[in-house]
Amino acid sequence: MIKKYILHILSLLLLFSCQEQQPAPSILWGGEMHNSNASTPESIDASLDLAVSLGFNSVLAPVSWELLEPVQGQFDFTLVDYLLKAADKRDLYLGLLWFGTWKNGESSYPPLWVKADTATYFRAPTCVAEKTSPISPFCAAAREADVKAFKALMAHLKMADKTRRVRCVQVENEVGVFAERDFSEAGIKAWEESPWSRSDDPLAPQYFMAEAYARYVDYVAAAGKEAYDIPLFTNAWLAPADKAYGKYPNGGPRVAVLDVWKKNAPHLDWLSPDIYGAELKEMCAAYGEGQPLFIPETNCQAGRFWYALGEAGAKGVFGFGYEEHFDNPYYTAECKVISEMLPLIAEGHPMRGFVRIDKKDAPDAVETLALGDYTFNVHCIEGEKNAHGIIVQTAPDEFTIAGVGAWIDFGPRVQIAFCEELRDDKRWQVLNGDETGHHNMLYLRGRLNIPEDGPYYGLSYQRRFRPAYQELFKVSGIYRIKLYNL
Repeated sequence: MIKKYILHILSLLLLFSCQEQQPAPSILWGGEMHNSNASTPESIDASLDLAVSLGFNSVLAPVSWELLEPVQGQFDFTLVDYLLKAADKRDLYLGLLWFGTWKNGESSYPPLWVKADTATYFRAPTCVAEKTSPISPFCAAAREADVKAFKALMAHLKMADKTRRVRCVQVENEVGVFAERDFSEAGIKAWEESPWSRSDDPLAPQYFMAEAYARYVDYVAAAGKEAYDIPLFTNAWLAPADKAYGKYPNGGPRVAVLDVWKKNAPHLDWLSPDIYGAELKEMCAAYGEGQPLFIPETNCQAGRFWYALGEAGAKGVFGFGYEEHFDNPYYTAECKVISEMLPLIAEGHPMRGFVRIDKKDAPDAVETLALGDYTFNVHCIEGEKNAHGIIVQTAPDEFTIAGVGAWIDFGPRVQIAFCEELRDDKRWQVLNGDETGHHNMLYLRGRLNIPEDGPYYGLSYQRRFRPAYQELFKVSGIYRIKLYNL
């Protein structure tokens, strides 16, 4: 009897150890669902089916406090379980977004029993006489209620997520108050007792609010990690330090207060930027210093993905609201190319990336990138709709390059030994002659908008620097080259 019991236990251990059939990807790439698309099984299925068609390996999906705990102390994990099973069925990985006390600086996602009780779960007015919807970060009752819900979620994930589809969880979303400070009674008292109130630094209110939100979020994160220790992070609505109060949630982990957050939120594994503006390169550098770069929200534009993955070394990058781009031919086709390149990128080869930022970089911008023993002079082509790409070094003299809208030379005494175009990791064409400038350059001509089942799909063409061709729909191509010195 004892022997039979031991064998049963061993078989269960073996079963659970084999639940994850393959290693999770080292780089998470995909999209963030629109806010309501994880609220029903039907919308979950539709969003995840689209993610598969786009070639994503992962999706960020919200978990709403109001749907998780509609009645105080009664938790409903039906949607969470459905999401886990739906992702597992499609071999997608997940990052969960905890829409708890705050989302975009507002308190829209707590359950009604929290929102309706403004005495217990008091608000953060932007002036002494005003009542507003965001819950105050100094409200201990709200913090404790959030902790109970979040800890219950994390404990459930540990038990229910057998194949470990969930790779990370975001704690809250773009926290902050749309004002200089929280003018609740508790907020005023905390300010008066804070050393920041006696500081001459004009950013003192920002530091004060960052400290308050960081401590609240860290308290929630610590409880979550106690239940299930997987990576946790929070994200920032970006804004410059001198932007007028009231235009952004003041207190979130923006660049100006990153050090305050790192000091006061040690249970977060990293802090993330939501990058929509022209400062893509600057924000990647700021948030990639001393921590993993993980971008939960950016525009659904391929150039941003290529730059974040290739140049900034992002461990995760996601286009927000990918569902509304289902019929955008540039986006959907570029996603296919990225999915072809992602396994190579994830191998950890030396890489560089480039992108021309509209209305910021010159239309014919030139960038020099060093990789290995070679120099890549990337010339963006004026008039091309897009100019972006990635260079991956796979051997001392061999490189795989994906991109469009630019051409690359390698200096006066370096030439191309061979050049081939790849599709689905197979040789599609061998390029030479005019198409390589007679070995002197690589033209990122990209792929034309010819249907895959059309009679001329993939055939060679020459359209270097010809304005008449610049309006044609074309997306990144993939090229493998070998270089040599004359």
